[in-house]
Amino acid sequence: MIGLRAGISLAIALILCAALAAIAFAARAAVERTIVPAIAAQAESVGRSAAALVESAVTSGVPLDKLVGVDSYLEGLRAANLELAELKLVRPDGKVLGLAGAPPEDDHAQQVVTAVTARTGAPLASLIITIDPGVVSDQVNALLVDVAFIGIVSLLVALELVALVVGARGTEALAALEARVRSLAQGRLWMHSDAAEKSPFVAPIDQHMALLHERHAKARSEATRRGDADAIANLDSLSARTGLGTVHAGENHAATIIRPALFLFMMAEELARPFLPRLAGAMAPSGMEMGRDLAMSLPIVVFMACVALSQLPFAVLSERLGRRRGFVIGAAIAALSYVGSALAADYFLFLATRATAAIGYALVFVSAQGHVIDHSRPHERTAALAVFVRAIMVAGLCGPPIGGVLADRLGDHTAFFGSTALAVLGLLVAALSMPRSEPVKGAAGVSLSELGSALKAPRFAALLFGCALPAKFLLVAICFYLVPVELQKQGYSAAAIGRLQMIYPILMVAAVPIFARLAERSGAHAGFVTMGALVAGGGALLLLIGTSPWIVAGVLALLGLGQAMSIAPQSALVAAAARHVPGGRSAGVLGLFRLIERTGNATGPAAAGFLLATAGFASASALIGLMVVLGALGFALSGRTRASGTDSAPGSEAASTEGSRL
Repeated sequence: MIGLRAGISLAIALILCAALAAIAFAARAAVERTIVPAIAAQAESVGRSAAALVESAVTSGVPLDKLVGVDSYLEGLRAANLELAELKLVRPDGKVLGLAGAPPEDDHAQQVVTAVTARTGAPLASLIITIDPGVVSDQVNALLVDVAFIGIVSLLVALELVALVVGARGTEALAALEARVRSLAQGRLWMHSDAAEKSPFVAPIDQHMALLHERHAKARSEATRRGDADAIANLDSLSARTGLGTVHAGENHAATIIRPALFLFMMAEELARPFLPRLAGAMAPSGMEMGRDLAMSLPIVVFMACVALSQLPFAVLSERLGRRRGFVIGAAIAALSYVGSALAADYFLFLATRATAAIGYALVFVSAQGHVIDHSRPHERTAALAVFVRAIMVAGLCGPPIGGVLADRLGDHTAFFGSTALAVLGLLVAALSMPRSEPVKGAAGVSLSELGSALKAPRFAALLFGCALPAKFLLVAICFYLVPVELQKQGYSAAAIGRLQMIYPILMVAAVPIFARLAERSGAHAGFVTMGALVAGGGALLLLIGTSPWIVAGVLALLGLGQAMSIAPQSALVAAAARHVPGGRSAGVLGLFRLIERTGNATGPAAAGFLLATAGFASASALIGLMVVLGALGFALSGRTRASGTDSAPGSEAASTEGSRL
């Protein structure tokens, strides 16, 4: 049975796909009407220029048959104009005086003929230029690919913003109605406890259910009064089968409410991913001792380092400010920083703007994460964090192709104004949609001794340093840095790089909810974390086979699949550990987790830049993948140690959600 929200999403998808199909059909026709005449005009211009040069040589007294270097000259023209398949200089009697290229297989290929004449006007020769129809077809197909990717991005953006259009209350009402209809279809007659109990959509259903529960309670009370054991047994059996007399907890909407604002803000940062290394390399001073590869990675390193260092203090700061206020302030800081990045002409000033953008990013992230954790119950935290992660992944899916197109069309610096607009929009959505939260005046992080005690627990330390840190190290080093740099060297545009980078978030968006539910049902969170790391890290080893775009695409696919398996269970394990911190001060442990993660983010580009300069793309990627595999094996072995009962480190009493101590 399809749910109401799924039905709305499907309707939106069908409408958008139909509209985009019509746009693509019209665009193809328009391109064919405009590109073919434009290429013909280009061929005529090339022909006139070449004919004028030949006429000048003849006028100077060089016989037409004695011209030298004609073939090489025509070949140079063909190499500079890829849309030209063949250039041929032919006398009126049919003798070929110069030839470059070969005729296309298409017998109907368009030809442009330019006459070469003497000063008297007598014809001397003809320059015949044959246009390559494959170039026209390639340009049309490239446009259709762009339209297809724009369609995917538009669809995902629309689906992400459904909650914004419907509103928080509307989302809760639809979810509540869907839950009740699904329960009735399954024969479940329990009462529902959620925020939409008084909604006009669900009130009639709840009234009927309340009446059934009341009658059931009265019947059981009467049977008890009479001492009728058979009636009591039948009523209890009915209750067990249908849920009469029980109350079912409603779906948590904390992540759904914050999702549109988080999506918009995260997409603002993702716009820069495909062109940031290129821009940094172009801005880097020529005399920098570190080398161009490291200079290209430095803006990413600075950004990630600032995010990492901000995790612990901002985890507490967001509690003191309140989650909504922290989100708004962070988004405002980032928006101003994007303006600075767009206007900065100096490399080191550009680095400073990336640092301030990181501060805003970190405050938004911890505020949004804190909102989700504050408003979700322990048993539903994995699913809530999966929604949180999905918003970030969809932003990672939509941002790079849009940013690549903006950079190719408007310039790298100007593309940052798109980031500014999205950050401001996310700020406004957060201010309007997030619930007001009271600042926690006495909020305090975990002390250094408590954090040290937590890190002394081998299981927890292995999770942080064997899985969390290497996973982010791998992601940023390969997906954000090494792949764009390598594809740029192979001649791909920023837009093409952005499209290829979509593979990772596509798989994350599709697979994170699936693996989150599987991990929640099976309780094998640690197993999913280990297997995901092995898949992601092992995928990087494929680059030892080759570095073609197809192999790179496969590596990104395995990276997305592996991290989709591990990311939500990993967050749930850490959240479970944080709940056992004395005094309820879980923010410090969560901040420690993000600090370790962001340390991997920060060190990844710098290490990748060094390895790229010394070992090359394939070897650098394989070494990073091997590090991830070894970290996953270390985490798995730490579980065996705990199971044997040899771990008695302080702070190890935190339990994981699968029942084994973390």
